[in-house]
Amino acid sequence: MPYDFNQQIIQEFRANRGRVGGPFEGARLLLLTTTGARSGVRHTVPLGYLHDEGGRMLVIASAGGAPHHPAWYHNLRANPHVTVETGVFTIEAEATVLEGEERERLFARAVEADSGWADYQAKSGRVLPVVALTPRSGSFPEQPEGDPPPWYEDRLNVMRVPATSDDHAAVMAAIRALLTRAPALAADVTPALAHTGGVPGVWVSAAGGSATVDGVTLYVHGGGFEHSQPALEPLMACRLSQATRRPAFKVDQRLAPAHPYPAALDDVVAVYRSLLRQGVPADRIIMCGESSGGTLVLSALLALKQAGDPLPGAAVAISPLTDLTLSSRSLDSNDGRDVINRRVAEHVTAQYLAGARADQAPQSPLHGDLRGLPPLLLVAGTAEVLLDDTRRFAAAASAAGVDVTFDLYEGMPHAFHASVMAQDPPPIAMTFLRRLTDWIAETQATGRGDSSYSKLDS
Repeated sequence: MPYDFNQQIIQEFRANRGRVGGPFEGARLLLLTTTGARSGVRHTVPLGYLHDEGGRMLVIASAGGAPHHPAWYHNLRANPHVTVETGVFTIEAEATVLEGEERERLFARAVEADSGWADYQAKSGRVLPVVALTPRSGSFPEQPEGDPPPWYEDRLNVMRVPATSDDHAAVMAAIRALLTRAPALAADVTPALAHTGGVPGVWVSAAGGSATVDGVTLYVHGGGFEHSQPALEPLMACRLSQATRRPAFKVDQRLAPAHPYPAALDDVVAVYRSLLRQGVPADRIIMCGESSGGTLVLSALLALKQAGDPLPGAAVAISPLTDLTLSSRSLDSNDGRDVINRRVAEHVTAQYLAGARADQAPQSPLHGDLRGLPPLLLVAGTAEVLLDDTRRFAAAASAAGVDVTFDLYEGMPHAFHASVMAQDPPPIAMTFLRRLTDWIAETQATGRGDSSYSKLDS
């Protein structure tokens, strides 16, 4: 591929977190950087690739069917230490040229995925080398042992949202003001449907529309599984209704310690099934929750999947607790930076579980089978003690093939998004709402898939 065209793709790839347009739109691409065999200068090329077992990525030295191997292949033969960019992660890797039966088997797999590889080999008159890139380290920090490695996460879109100390101060001031005096609720609270599965709650519609036509946002509030704030939660439902452009129902799930697991989870599932029975299409339902409510949303997805129920069109979990064994490193590394700490997490999990196992799903979502879940928007602040709970779940879900978007808000504390309920929400809160609106629109309007590998000059 001509140098200038390569540079255009590289620039677009880096600017758009791995996505490019034109003839390679939707293709699974990476950027490979090698060290020049003679010059010692670093060179970067865009390549199509395939996943392999053990986290390896496979690239093929086709050079577009040219009779000679591409320069990057000669470079990695001389120096197998390479750098790989996936659009989300930067990975240091070891390149190995495959031979014999392994090469033949994997090349046949590539041809099965895209016959263009066979065409390139026939055109070139040579055996196209198959190269395995084995990750040695990645740029996704503090991955606890046993987690899916970041190089599996080709379907994970990470967006880092910058914020300043002024943004942090504005968020905290807004939340303190809410606890003193909640703004008036300016929304329609007429029930959008007659039944909610016997579970109490509040209907809030700030966007008009019909539940059976436009769908429903099912909002599950936080509060450590044991607290509720009746004056504030309808305000959050109102903001979510505005952002998702459909009526919202705020679930008043049962609370621990009087009603430990699985009472709250059963309530969320009951409301969801009631919506289906009343004609709300599953793909028009959005489940959304923060903190312990985010945990319940993810748990409900697993419970519904296990029972064979149709799953919602999308789900949003903000600052969720996903591993109730409390083994995430950020519980300690972010202690003192957040509005909650490990002691709070220990208290709420003990009360909620009441003897149920912390290392099993659905109560502990990270420990479940995440395959087949709907598109997920996961949100966390980098100052949260639960940061790694969100991050680890994002990695595991992506490794299971789930379409995951992970929004990281720089320096923000646990459940910072609560500031959207303020009379005059701070800018970072409005960013959260805009991101939610855009993600919902994109998720419902488009699908994500792979296209041809071999059309790229690899």
